[in-house]
Amino acid sequence: MFEVIFLQFLNGLDKGGAYALIALGLTPVFGTLGVVNFAHGALFMLGAFCAVMVRQFLTLETVTVDPEQLSPQGSPLEIREPLVQAWFSDFGAVLVNYSVPVSLIVTIPLMLLVGIALERGIIKHFYKRPHAEQILVTFGLAIVA
Repeated sequence: MFEVIFLQFLNGLDKGGAYALIALGLTPVFGTLGVVNFAHGALFMLGAFCAVMVRQFLTLETVTVDPEQLSPQGSPLEIREPLVQAWFSDFGAVLVNYSVPVSLIVTIPLMLLVGIALERGIIKHFYKRPHAEQILVTFGLAIVA
């Protein structure tokens, strides 16, 4: 019983932390730029998806069959090796072992470029417009994302 309550407590902390990060991102954008950004959550999701995809790429594996070694069932043994480790040997093993922090480090500049492109391409044209137009544009961006 205690384990279930503890796990729910950790789930609540996880969700609350994500909501706090989203809110902390919305506040400076509206305070400094004066733009009501409804696409913030979609960009948050896009960044999370990007981090997951980078991690998946880092942990892609090749499967080779070694006929000389046998599994306990008697079939040839399948040897799995991450592609990054095959390409970069020892450094690739480090990348695989630390794939989550590496994916976050790679995702941050990618999302920075996405944010700059959206701000320079679309949002800057709506700084002096009414909030209703800003909401419509950023809501449209959220739908596209």
